[in-house]
Amino acid sequence: MSRPKDPAPVLFCPFCHDGFEGRSECPEHELTLVAIDKLPRKAEHAVQSVAFFGDPRLGRGAVLLGAALVLVGFVVPFVSTETLLESALEVAIDGAGNLWLTPGAALALLWILWRRRSRHAMRAARAAVLGLAVGGTLPVAYTVRRIELVAVASGAQIDWHVGLGLMALGLGLAAVGSMRLGSPRG
Repeated sequence: MSRPKDPAPVLFCPFCHDGFEGRSECPEHELTLVAIDKLPRKAEHAVQSVAFFGDPRLGRGAVLLGAALVLVGFVVPFVSTETLLESALEVAIDGAGNLWLTPGAALALLWILWRRRSRHAMRAARAAVLGLAVGGTLPVAYTVRRIELVAVASGAQIDWHVGLGLMALGLGLAAVGSMRLGSPRG
């Protein structure tokens, strides 16, 4: 009786980690297949990640606080006239549709902090965080200028309130925090 043949060993692609039996090269990536114990470890398993809330390490605290201030500033009093007191939310609903971009930028900042929790991932998001912080100020500046022009043209007296200050402070804090995002002394 003849002895049954040993089955071909299963080897794995070092890039996609797919296993192949009886082959020596990955058909998709054209890389030499290796044994399972020779596979490179994935970087995301070895990287320490930080919690979303309550962990301001790696420069996340300033960006998180900035985004929260923007969202609070959007719903507290923003501008008033002799007869009217409105939040930025009410101004956006009443016709300044561009003002919706500012809380949108703050929510995008929170999303970035939620998704990017390792040092390397946060450093890679620095430019995006800075862009969102700067981009979030443009609708506020444009709306403030439009309101002032309308007030001057109609002879109305306007007063700016805490909402404007909170949004400006939050966006500035996020912009400054973006420079330290992912650094150990953040």
